[in-house]
Amino acid sequence: MNLLITAIGKRVQLIKHLKQSFNVIGVDAGDFNPAKSFVHKFYKVPKANETNYIEKLLEICEKEKIKVLIPLFEGEFEILHNERKQFKDIGVTILLCNKEILNLCKDKVETFKFFVNSEISVPKVYNKEEIEDIIKYGDIDKLPLIIKPKDGMGSQNVFKINNITELKFFKGYIKDGIVQEFIAGDEYTVDALVDLEGNPIYIVPRKRIEVRSGEVVKSSTEKNGAIIEETLKVINRLNKLRDNEGLALQGPLTIQFFKNGNGEVYLLEINPRFGGGVPLSFEAGADYGKCILDILNDKRIEFINEFKELAMLRYEEAVFTPIES
Repeated sequence: MNLLITAIGKRVQLIKHLKQSFNVIGVDAGDFNPAKSFVHKFYKVPKANETNYIEKLLEICEKEKIKVLIPLFEGEFEILHNERKQFKDIGVTILLCNKEILNLCKDKVETFKFFVNSEISVPKVYNKEEIEDIIKYGDIDKLPLIIKPKDGMGSQNVFKINNITELKFFKGYIKDGIVQEFIAGDEYTVDALVDLEGNPIYIVPRKRIEVRSGEVVKSSTEKNGAIIEETLKVINRLNKLRDNEGLALQGPLTIQFFKNGNGEVYLLEINPRFGGGVPLSFEAGADYGKCILDILNDKRIEFINEFKELAMLRYEEAVFTPIES
């Protein structure tokens, strides 16, 4: 079966995994990227916000007889979702959540609002008036805090605020940012895969040991029952946002939690895509490629709550390619 993934960039390990089950066609807006050396076939495409982006993807899908399309770049999610019917008409399944869930996950303030009165704990998000009061009255009992872009990606521009001076600076420095309660403890990233109806197949918690430039470089899988249970709660609650077409959650998810010293688990954010550290979950036994193939072949897959505990230590490796004149 032929699979198309977008914005391939440097997602070499992801491609290697998917190639075990699919013929992988890769596309990217730039043709000077390392991942193109690992796909079965590569196409350069327009940027997602350009007018002929969808037309080019449809053309590639027809030419390569694509059966499933998995987008990797959040900036194209809503665009692709809005054109699902065009792809479905030529036999292509877009493995992506519905529009309401995409928008909820993209905006961290909306994520907080959706979960704040549920059985799932989330760090408090302070509104503008509350932030001004902290500054005005020097309310150091609220410190430390965390500030981040409300629609940020890859842990970029996330800062810990330790004093009032830093709060004054960062609230102006981070454009359209949100200020959250700081939760001290261990950070977990969960790789989850759900089927076309939103039923969980894999849930693999990864303890984040070291992150560099927003990407995890040291991590370990952990059979943490509390994190797995919270992930199931998150999946169940998000599936309540099923649309008129019956679509809710679908495909890969990356969910972040903090677990404090008292064992309490807090949901940080949800990304409806493959995470950068997902190759560790593959190596731990989560065979996403095979399960996606089975799903597309209408096979029912029960929740697989089994994986190995192991660590991942990343290093850089170069790809050498001739320069085209």
